[in-house]
Amino acid sequence: MLKELGISGGTLIMGLIIGYFVIKWAVKAAIIEAHYSITGEKSDEQIRIEEMMEEDEEKRRAAREARAKAKADAAQ
Repeated sequence: MLKELGISGGTLIMGLIIGYFVIKWAVKAAIIEAHYSITGEKSDEQIRIEEMMEEDEEKRRAAREARAKAKADAAQ
């Protein structure tokens, strides 16, 4: 049957492994989202992600300010 589809055994195994991890990730994300919806509590992972996003935004803001200052200095 696989030969008719042009799929080798290795390709089938890889597809199953990838499918497993995609489904596992989706179920985990859904459970975390449902927990937050029910309890209103953020998970440790959500808190860590928000902290990383805030740090990233601070770095971007500092970089924008440095570019603007450099541009203003170059214009003088």
